[in-house]
Amino acid sequence: MLKSGLTTQEYCLMLECHSLRKTEKILKVMFPYFTSRRLTNEGNEKILYQFKKFKITKEEISNQSEQIVMIVRPLMQKDLENINGIEGGNLIYSMWEGYLQKPNTKKFIDYLKSRKFSVHKIHTSGHADTKTLKQMVDAIKPKNIVSIHTFEGDKYKDIFNEQIVELKDGEIREI
Repeated sequence: MLKSGLTTQEYCLMLECHSLRKTEKILKVMFPYFTSRRLTNEGNEKILYQFKKFKITKEEISNQSEQIVMIVRPLMQKDLENINGIEGGNLIYSMWEGYLQKPNTKKFIDYLKSRKFSVHKIHTSGHADTKTLKQMVDAIKPKNIVSIHTFEGDKYKDIFNEQIVELKDGEIREI
């Protein structure tokens, strides 16, 4: 988590990557409306300027829509409404399917379908079982273990011999 309280992903929510030549890739950043407004309201607009040389506009995305890959989330619907030429795109949905029942996600998917997007559900997971976590700890031999994205972090003391650092949601610890 960065100082402003936003994750790095929230700073660079929408990325564009296309090939100029087979061996050369360019990464561009589109600043979503709500993220830009939040950064500005919190006095962190300098973060927007630090990525200025990587900026791509909605108009540039419209003009190159056949070559664009974007990471999107429901809060970005307002941004997508202002991008032409993305009709018939593909949405690769790779999160837990239960989120599809949430009203904001359902509304977003329906919006994309109204723009003739095909929705492909391909679940990926960053979750590891206990056996895999033990193998990783044995291979890396960390000084500390910080449990993240789990409901059972308190059980780590019973599983691992290494020192366990427990943090509350939103708590920041400097290393």
